[in-house]
Amino acid sequence: YQLTRELASASDFPQLLSGAVREVGAVFDADVALLLPDPEANQPLTPYPAGLWVLDEKEEGVAAWAFQHDQPAGRFTDTLPQATALHLPLSAGGKPSRVLALRFHTSRPLSFQQRSLLDSFVRQIALVIDRQRLRDAETTARRLAQSEQLGRTLLNSVSHELRTPIAAITSAASGLRESGTLT
Repeated sequence: YQLTRELASASDFPQLLSGAVREVGAVFDADVALLLPDPEANQPLTPYPAGLWVLDEKEEGVAAWAFQHDQPAGRFTDTLPQATALHLPLSAGGKPSRVLALRFHTSRPLSFQQRSLLDSFVRQIALVIDRQRLRDAETTARRLAQSEQLGRTLLNSVSHELRTPIAAITSAASGLRESGTLT
């Protein structure tokens, strides 16, 4: 309930991601890192600044594997189980958008109920992130459409304002040509 409330009250991506990191960390007694794809960096994922811990190179590699294969990896999984953290891809719509990494404060594995709850958290966060991405895309498209409409209106206005003087100049030039003054 608290996670849903936190995600619903977020007005932008930074607030949404910070709230997700905070809530997951509190509920699962873990340090949480969120990794985002960065097309400009040399590495496939970049840590989000609101994360509660910084991953070492080995953990970043596990996160990259989870991201590329869209499967959980790391601690308590069959894939790269020697990792310190559990790395879960956040995917909605078929392709992962981020990776959530949890470094638990306890060494015992998650119970079935805890893992189910964590999976629910991951799905909920992924859906809200996707919804926010779509909302931002819609806002950008709306602004672009308004900008184009403003450009058309401005062009029509300038065009209309220039028609009268151009018509007067054309008429005067025609009159001068007919009178023989202009050759």
